[in-house]
Amino acid sequence: MMIDKLQAVIAGVGGQGILFLTRVLAAHTRSLDWPVLVSEVHGMSQRGGSVVSHLKAGDFQSPLVRQGRADLVISLEPGEAVRNLGYLRPAVNGGPGATLLVNAPDEAWLSAEARATLDQAGIARLNVGADRIALANRAPLSANLVVLGYGSAREAVPFGAKEMLETILRISPPRFQEQNQKLFNLGVEAA
Repeated sequence: MMIDKLQAVIAGVGGQGILFLTRVLAAHTRSLDWPVLVSEVHGMSQRGGSVVSHLKAGDFQSPLVRQGRADLVISLEPGEAVRNLGYLRPAVNGGPGATLLVNAPDEAWLSAEARATLDQAGIARLNVGADRIALANRAPLSANLVVLGYGSAREAVPFGAKEMLETILRISPPRFQEQNQKLFNLGVEAA
């Protein structure tokens, strides 16, 4: 997928790897020589509270994504997906709307009314049971990489899976590289 800019919101709760996921996306876009702006809101992250990162890659002046402007919202927790729906960019003039990528096995977390509203706005939705996959592989804190692998393979994340994996391995501490590669690849396989 060829793009020249990206506005993304990455959401979840403390301990889910929101900041690492943001770091991977920022490192990858920097490797493409794109200007990158990142803003992180930590909230009560140490107690399982909301953590949200905004990432803008391309020609932007401020790091915060405005409501209705995100091309991509990645949520590692369904409740946080609901909390951040307002950032999603609706489809306009026949173009595609934003994509919502959520760590959930299905859309049971989303009301029928919300699904209808997102459909009407042209918002694509992808769900992956990343927690289950990570837990089955004794890496419950690596669901973020499963989500990223899944999103890359499904082209929700606008960078190829191979390139994303290269970035993950480049910035991961050596002791986590094997596990990070395995969990990312399991996300790709789930797609």
